[in-house]
Amino acid sequence: MNNLDWNKKIKSNFDKAASNYRNNSSIQNYFSSKIVLLLKEINVIVQGECVDLGSGPGFLADEIEKVFPKINVKRVDFSKKMLLSNKKYSEKILWDLNKGLPPLDQKISLLVSSFCIHWLNKPEIILKDWFKELLPGGLIIVSFPTNNCFPEWKETCKENSIEYSGLCFPKTNDFRKCFKKNEIFLLNEYVYKENFSNVFKLFKNIRNMGAHATQSDRKTVKELKQMQRSWPKDNNKKVNLTWEISIIILKKS
Repeated sequence: MNNLDWNKKIKSNFDKAASNYRNNSSIQNYFSSKIVLLLKEINVIVQGECVDLGSGPGFLADEIEKVFPKINVKRVDFSKKMLLSNKKYSEKILWDLNKGLPPLDQKISLLVSSFCIHWLNKPEIILKDWFKELLPGGLIIVSFPTNNCFPEWKETCKENSIEYSGLCFPKTNDFRKCFKKNEIFLLNEYVYKENFSNVFKLFKNIRNMGAHATQSDRKTVKELKQMQRSWPKDNNKKVNLTWEISIIILKKS
């Protein structure tokens, strides 16, 4: 699938998921709070634009404005329905980030992006381009799932000779190599586990988030039943889905 068709597919999925997203996105909500906690710890001061790239319904932007009342966050997303699902009156910009940053009135002091960059074409290059647009002293904070996500899913597919149909997430080190040591203010990796009563509900949750775009064929009922039988269960006979999430803070000198 070429990039244009792939991007249309991703956008369509998120448009359809906009009304259900908030109720199925505990991990996004959790890491929005984590990012804001880091902003408090470093005592962030914003002197230019503050922009949330790939804001979706506004988890992160809302939390920043709640904790830092003097900061107004511009929300940027390519899904109009996602933007409209946020009822705040802050400025919203409909924009495809594969085209670069949207036109802004001022230079950027704080740029945040959570669970977005892995959906973009050539994410490492895009992050370097974002970094160039910062004011001196400005910060970028991005969070994204890494290639170490979903070991249970991958192992279950391998055991049953079923094609793994999840996303191929980026490697943290591929971003690290793009920047000088003094530009990387912080780089942390976190493990986050979700659990579900069965794999059918697990995959339904991914679909309800709009995060189910895949380059692979859709799984048959037979394959899903095989996966349910083989997927590792915890003591409560539930299936787990383990994420590894990277948070990178970049600071421009």
